[in-house]
Amino acid sequence: MKKRILMRASVSPFAVHKPIDVICQKVIGNNTGNLLFAYSMTRTLYTEDVEIDFLADKEVAHGKVQAEYINENYDYLVLPMANSFRKQFMQCMGMWTSIIEKLTIPVVVTGIGIQMPYEPDVTEEHIYDECAKKFITAVLNHSASVGVRGAITESYLKHLGFGSNEIDVTGCPSFAMFGPGLTVRDKKPLTNESAVCVTGSVANPVNFKEFMIKNRELLPNYYFMPQFVDDLRLMYLGIPLPITNDSQVLYPHLINDEVFVNDRARFFINFPSILEFNKNIDFNYGTRIHGAVGSILSGVPSFLFPTDARIRELAEYHNVPNMPASEVDENTDIFDIYEKTDFSQVNDGHEQRFWHFVDFLNANGLPHIYQDKNRTVVPFDEKIKNIEFEGPIHSLTTCPPNEMIERIAFGNELLMKEQKKAVDTLNEDKKELKAEIKGLKSEQRKLNKRLNWYDNSSAARIAASRVKHKIVK
Repeated sequence: MKKRILMRASVSPFAVHKPIDVICQKVIGNNTGNLLFAYSMTRTLYTEDVEIDFLADKEVAHGKVQAEYINENYDYLVLPMANSFRKQFMQCMGMWTSIIEKLTIPVVVTGIGIQMPYEPDVTEEHIYDECAKKFITAVLNHSASVGVRGAITESYLKHLGFGSNEIDVTGCPSFAMFGPGLTVRDKKPLTNESAVCVTGSVANPVNFKEFMIKNRELLPNYYFMPQFVDDLRLMYLGIPLPITNDSQVLYPHLINDEVFVNDRARFFINFPSILEFNKNIDFNYGTRIHGAVGSILSGVPSFLFPTDARIRELAEYHNVPNMPASEVDENTDIFDIYEKTDFSQVNDGHEQRFWHFVDFLNANGLPHIYQDKNRTVVPFDEKIKNIEFEGPIHSLTTCPPNEMIERIAFGNELLMKEQKKAVDTLNEDKKELKAEIKGLKSEQRKLNKRLNWYDNSSAARIAASRVKHKIVK
């Protein structure tokens, strides 16, 4: 009888979606980095005797699945996670905790981490500490240990009171995608003809954004690979990025940016298209950890500029060449970095880290493809090779006129719907505020009456006292 696994994932690795699905339905969440760890875990656990279904956070948040249903229909709940210990994820984590507490099946969490500044103080108090405690406690009641991203998250959970035997540093499961061997290609001389991928985000520090812009001139055969759905909205539909302090500074936030006009941007909505594209890339650098991982898994020499603790601990654990983004200045030379870096260092210890991850799976009783030492066929690969996925997404500015008109029209329609929804929400809020104000005014009138009565009563008592005083005299 086949084992059935329910896995946390925004989208099934086998699903084919169009850019509009990603924009309107958020089928990959908000960040394409989510694609990698679910893809890797599915490939690892998908044997001939296993069926895997997928459950997105939004379905949990909307109450579309109950613990009783999971208990009756699945043998394991597997939760590949990322920077989950953060304020913005508290509500969702609480929903997962409520479900897990009612389960009778094993629960396996891997790759979970904390979002903190680059130089973290894990002893600081955080608004999500209690939420994190409850979640980890619930998971440990159903598993041998919890797999965390790196040493920083391990220290944080130990500070919350969890023991060394309960926390297992396993890194990000995406690094285990293709087994114990990593083959990073030998680096070729970096020239102005080299094909270079650059990853970054709107929230990058200004010094790194300036560095990226400078390198466009030095390495004109570059491809900018944004990862957020807002970037896809801009590229595909021409909708400007939301106005923030970050988006207005040295970042492509309008469709007339040279990155888009010159067709130097690519957006990926599935992992196979990333692997295919990377076959012709010579070098990858940037601030996005899964941008680096996708390149490393493709054999591309990659350099990471961590901006915070969540990226730092993965880079350090997996031995990814890196330097803090905060240390980049006007003298930082990308050619010098490339020349001095041993990109093969990511191989150092990878085999040991991989088998440690497999030991973690074994300790938690999960079936996986590496249990069969003589395996020559990977079921996941056999299934996925016959699926035709969407290729890299190009900018609106590169489209034929008819397609451009269709995209712009759809974007305008989408904006109007969003504006109507925002106005409706404001009107509802306005109604609620009016009702609240009306109620407060009613309470105020009641209080005023009581105060008037009190004042009148006090005045009467004072007058009576004076009369009595005169009579006594």
